[in-house]
Order: sequence, then C-alpha cells, then structure tokens
Amino acid sequence: MNPMSERKARITSMTVVGLTSLLTLGLLLPATVFADIGQNSCLGQDACTGNTGNVKNNSCDGDRACFDNTGDVKNDSCDGDDACHLNTGAVGNNACDGVDACDQNTGAVGSGSCVGFDTCLGNTGASIGNGSCDGRVACFGNTGAVGSGSCIGVGACANNTGASIGNGSCDGDFACNENTGAVGTGSCVGFAACAGNTGNIGPGQCIGNAVCQNNHSNIP
Repeated sequence: MNPMSERKARITSMTVVGLTSLLTLGLLLPATVFADIGQNSCLGQDACTGNTGNVKNNSCDGDRACFDNTGDVKNDSCDGDDACHLNTGAVGNNACDGVDACDQNTGAVGSGSCVGFDTCLGNTGASIGNGSCDGRVACFGNTGAVGSGSCIGVGACANNTGASIGNGSCDGDFACNENTGAVGTGSCVGFAACAGNTGNIGPGQCIGNAVCQNNHSNIP
C-alpha cells in the first residue's frame, strides 16, 4: 500500500472511532428536557428560567413567574411576579394569577383557582378543585385537599390543616382560617364560620357568621 493510501486508511479509522465514541457518550448522558411554550407566554425577567413544565398560551407572564416551575401550566395562568415560582403542581386554566399566587405550591390546582395575592403560597394540599381558593391569602399555607367552589374569601382557608374540605364549603372571609377538622359539602359558610374549628363538620352545617368559630366537637 502506498503512503497516501495508508494515510487515508488511518484517517478513516480515526473518524469511525471518533463517531462511535460520540454516539456512546450521547447514550450515557441524560437527555435534556425542553418544555413546550405557548404564545405570549414567559414574558418578564427570568419568567421561565429553569422551568421544565409545558406552558400553554398567555401564561407565566411576570418577573420569575414560572422560575424553576416543574408543573404543566394551561392557558392564562401563573401570571404575576413569582406567581408559580418553584411550583410543582399541575395548573389549570385561568389559575394561579396574582403576585406569589402559587409560589412554592405543590398541589394540583383546578381551573379558575388560586387567584389573588399570596392566595396559595406554600399550599401543600393534595389538590384544589375548580373555582376555589380565590381571594387574598385564601389558601395560604393550606395542607388539606379542597373541593370545587370552596375556600373563597380573604384568608378563607389560610393555615387550614383539615383532612379535606368538600365542595361549596368554607366560603367567606376567614371562614375556615386555622381549621383542623374535615369539612363536608356546603358547610362552614359565612364570616369566620369555622375559624379555629377542630371538630369534623358534616354536610350543610355551620352556616352563618362565626357560628362554629372555635368549635371543638364533631358536628354530623
């Protein structure tokens, strides 16, 4: 073999080895996750920096709105500074809108829920239904599951640690503020209706302002 042919053979061999090494390295390295971002979304300083959740249209608008968010965000949601900062829960349509609305939230949030300043900040409840937790600090620090149409009003379910809150319950300013009992459907409606309650409340109970405030008994 002449020198030129030998040189070409060596180059070909080196190229094959190099490509094989690159392919092997590619298989070993973790795949980069790219989130799908909709129209008019992720507008603002660091709005979606570190975000890995899929974001629909008109969402995650505001400074750090979805910074390090990992939950999927639907349309018109997570709008406001730090609205879904460090959020890990899935967010429905028209939800988590407001400054710090779902900041550090870990629960799934239904459509039209968690709207307002600090409304679901630090919420760790399993899930929040549709049209719930609306109002300033409505579900701030809540740890219980919340049904649909519930916890509406200023501080309505702030720091609630009850096992669960049924549909259409705990509506009114401070209605279930610092409540620790389970609340049935259509219960604890009114200003501070069940604030500080520790008993389990059945369906259709405790309707009226402060009617079951600081109650410590089970009401079937």
